[in-house]
Amino acid sequence: MLNIIVAISNLVFRTSKDMKNLAIITICFLLVQCEPVVPQQSSINKKIIFDNYEYEDIVGFSKLYPTENGQLKELENPVISLRQEEQLILTFDLLTDEFENLSANIYHCNKDWTRSGLRDMEFLSQINNYRITDFDYSVNTVQPYINYRFSVPKPTLSGNYILAVHRRANPDDLIFTRRFMVVDGAVSIDHTVRVSTTIAERDENHQIEYSVNYGNLMVNSPTQDIGTVLLQNHNWSTAITDVQPTLIRANEGYMEFRHLDLKTNFNGWNEFRFADLRTLNVAGRNVGRITNTGSKIYAPLKLDGTRGNITYTQNFQDINGNFIIQNNDPGEGQLNADYANVTFALKSEPINGEVYVIGQFNNWRITDINRMRYTNQNGLGRYETSLSLKQGYYEYLYYAKSDELPPYHFEGSHFQAENEYEILVYYRKPGNINDELIGYKRFRSIER
Repeated sequence: MLNIIVAISNLVFRTSKDMKNLAIITICFLLVQCEPVVPQQSSINKKIIFDNYEYEDIVGFSKLYPTENGQLKELENPVISLRQEEQLILTFDLLTDEFENLSANIYHCNKDWTRSGLRDMEFLSQINNYRITDFDYSVNTVQPYINYRFSVPKPTLSGNYILAVHRRANPDDLIFTRRFMVVDGAVSIDHTVRVSTTIAERDENHQIEYSVNYGNLMVNSPTQDIGTVLLQNHNWSTAITDVQPTLIRANEGYMEFRHLDLKTNFNGWNEFRFADLRTLNVAGRNVGRITNTGSKIYAPLKLDGTRGNITYTQNFQDINGNFIIQNNDPGEGQLNADYANVTFALKSEPINGEVYVIGQFNNWRITDINRMRYTNQNGLGRYETSLSLKQGYYEYLYYAKSDELPPYHFEGSHFQAENEYEILVYYRKPGNINDELIGYKRFRSIER
């Protein structure tokens, strides 16, 4: 490069004035073109996590849900049938007014959410790099954002999957990942929800009993080839795995899971708390007030109290910790839906442990982002935290992380509380290196 510059400099001194100017321009052009490109800091050292996870704080809300025959099923879990006309829709916001050129990749996982050894061509019919081209800018919002929408290509094989959204120039420049499942209903599942067989937990727990009829599947060892997972409210952090059958009739292709201990017990918890943020013009239910400063919208919720020692009552039919994005402000559409700084506050004495606010809106995760801090204002002790949430309807609970207290310390736990459950049945065919999802059942503990 230095030799080129010297040669052109000598040329400058041997040419006319006009030619000198041209030579100077040429030198500048070469210097600019040869300047090394420094990679963006955001693309460095991002290791994929096979979970619902955000790698950057520009991610606003996101939701992955099924659609069938044009009907959106926003309150259903990201599970679709391999053999039916179903598809998954991903919608999400990036909290910026600068367009990002995005793509998505799909990864096949085993039942324990480790990556399987399958090649892309074994579970996809297209090249595994999908551009996300459907987007819109927010309109007249305090918080600018870009809303993206993506129809997820359906894999050709059942199982667990990770959808990874990244910047198109670099698949390792991850923005977020989401779990989803594709089921091939090759087995039938029966279930029962009953009180716990353990006397001390009879008033608090749900006991799930179930059976699997796998018929003529090629099964050498039922306990090794077939496995089940139980989920409560689609919360993978409390999933019950590795449940051994209590009865096997191999000649009939039948397995039964009816444990007399706590192996298939879930705490019933309580009905969910909620906040109605579908309008940001006036305070909705359980919202204390709405304040719009022009640069930020504040929406502190009404002060919550503990329900740990209160008799169970059902005040309304909840949606089991889910959330809905919706803008009910008159004359406005979904691109006018704004974000608010929402403060959760729980009246309590301090505990020996940590307190978190959880729900499907944050994928039930226990992180520093949703950890609450204890304050004492004018003699009123409380736990508080503030989160940025998009206009909508949200359900939540307070989670106690303590060696001395149960997680439901602030909520109570009742058998009468209604929860949603899922039974997933996985199968590894003898000689294969991947787990297939061959059975799925979704039900409520109490049908109301």
